[in-house]
Amino acid sequence: MHAKRGFERRFMRRFGLAAVTAAGLLPLPALAQKAQDTLRIGVYQPISIIDALYDPQPQTNLMDRVVFDTLVQYDSDKREVVPGLAESWKFINDTTVEFKLRQGVKFHDGSDFDADDVVYTVNFVIDPSSKFRFKETRFGLFDSIEKVDQYTVRLKIKSPYASLLTRMASTLPIYPSDVHGKLADKSTFGRNPVGTGPYKATLVDPSRGVVLEKNPFFKQVNAGQPAGKIGKIVISPIPDQQTQLAKMMIGEQDLMYDVPTDIAEMMKGNPNVQISVRPSISFTYLALDAANRSGFDKFKDIRVREAMFRAIDRKALVNALQPKEIAAQPLQQAMCHPWHYACASSIDPPSYDPAKAKQLLKEAGLADGFNVTIATWGAARPVAEAVAGQLRKVGINAALDSLTSTGFVTKRAAGQLQAYIVLWDNGGGTPDVESTVNFFYEKGDRNYNQDPMLEDLQKKALSEMDPKKREAIHKQIFDRATTQRYSMPITPLAAVIAHSKDVKIPVSGTKKPEGFMFNLLEWK
Repeated sequence: MHAKRGFERRFMRRFGLAAVTAAGLLPLPALAQKAQDTLRIGVYQPISIIDALYDPQPQTNLMDRVVFDTLVQYDSDKREVVPGLAESWKFINDTTVEFKLRQGVKFHDGSDFDADDVVYTVNFVIDPSSKFRFKETRFGLFDSIEKVDQYTVRLKIKSPYASLLTRMASTLPIYPSDVHGKLADKSTFGRNPVGTGPYKATLVDPSRGVVLEKNPFFKQVNAGQPAGKIGKIVISPIPDQQTQLAKMMIGEQDLMYDVPTDIAEMMKGNPNVQISVRPSISFTYLALDAANRSGFDKFKDIRVREAMFRAIDRKALVNALQPKEIAAQPLQQAMCHPWHYACASSIDPPSYDPAKAKQLLKEAGLADGFNVTIATWGAARPVAEAVAGQLRKVGINAALDSLTSTGFVTKRAAGQLQAYIVLWDNGGGTPDVESTVNFFYEKGDRNYNQDPMLEDLQKKALSEMDPKKREAIHKQIFDRATTQRYSMPITPLAAVIAHSKDVKIPVSGTKKPEGFMFNLLEWK
C-alpha cells in the first residue's frame, strides 16, 4: 500500500495534478467500461466532421477509415491489396481498370450500395467545382468513370500509375449518392456521415466528441477491413495531455495514444494501466531551405547544410527519446521508411561529427556560427528541442518556432520556414513510398529544395509500371536528396499507447502512426 501511495505522490508532483486526490488515483474497482461494451478515448483536437476529404488530419483518418469503405483494401499482415467494396478487378489496359462490386452491401442508413454510388463519388472528387485539400495529389490522375452495369464500373486514369490500387485503398471513401448528392454544401456531410464501414457515427460534435457504434449491416470479407469488436467507442476532445493522463489514472478514460516515453514509464506504476509499444511508419526529419524561399540564404551553401547534419547525434536522440523496444533498430538511411514499397537508397546521411561540422562552418565563412529558427509541431517537438541543444555545441544557435499543425502548413506554403523538424507518416501509413516521393519532391509549395532533377524524377516514377525500374528511379531520388543534404531522417517514432488492462491491442502488420485501428481493438 505504501508503494502505491508513493507512486501517486510522484505522479501528482510530476504532472501537477494536485486537484486529483491521492485516494482517487489508485485503484478503482472498475476501470474500462467493459460491462457496458463502451471504450472511452481522448483526442487532442475537436472533431467537427468525419470526412478525410475535407478534414485530412490524422485524428479524422482514424475515424474515417472505419466509417467508410473503399473499393479495395490493404491487408497489412499479408502486405497485399485485397477486395473491399469491389470483389475483384482487372486492368483492361494501362489506364483502365474494371471493378466488379460486391452485392448485398448496405449503407449505415439501410440503403443499398451499387455502381451508382461509386460513379457518383468519383465524379464528385474530379469535378472542378469540388474544392478540398489534396484533391490534385490524390485524384489528379483520375480521368473518368463509367457504369457498365449495376455492379460493374470502369475507371479511367490519365496516364499509367503504378501505385493506383494502394492509393485507392486509403484515399477514396465511397459515399451514398442519394444522401451526399442532396447536400448543397458537401463539406457538411461529415457532420452526419453515412458509409458502409464497420462502425457508424451516431454523434459528431466538436465540443461533445464522437460516438461510434458497430454497424449491424457490416460483413467482413477479409482482414483488410476487420469487423468491429467493441460495441461503442466514445471519443472525447481533450487537448490537454495532462488531463488525459489524469483521466487514465483514475479510470475515466480507457485508451490514450501519442504518450511520451517518460510519461509511459511512470504510468506503468498503476496496475490498472498497461503500456503497448508498436512500430510505426512515422519518423521525424530535419529539412533546410536550400532553395532560399525564406530569404535565409545560408542554406544555399551545401557546406552549411552538411554542418547542420554533422552536429546531430541521431543515435543519442533515439536512445534518449524513444522506447527501448525500438532503440536498437538501425538508423534510417533515407527519407523513406524501409517498410514502404519501393523505398530504395544506397547512401547514408552524414555521420555525427561535431569537429567536421565546425570545420565546414569555418570553410563557409561562418566560424562564429549563426542564428536560425527551426519550426516544429506535435510529436516532433521534443526532438526539435534536443536537436537545438546539440546544434549549440557547434555554434549554431537555434530558436524554436513551436506551431500548431495548421500554423506550420500555412507558414510552409508561404515560404516562411528557414528550417523545420516535423514528423512524416507517409500520408497516414499508406504502404507505397509514392506518397513520400510526391510530398517531398513534387514541384509545389511544400518543396524547399526545388531541385529540377528531383522534380523530373518524381514525375518519371509516377508513370513507371515496371517495379524494378520504378525502384531504381526512387533510389536516384533518395540518394540525390541525401548527397545534396536537403533533408535527413532523425528518429523513428514508435506508437506508445496507454490503455486499461481490460483492453487488448493486438499485434498486427499495421504501421499506422497511432499504433492501432478502432476495428482492431477488443476486450480481454
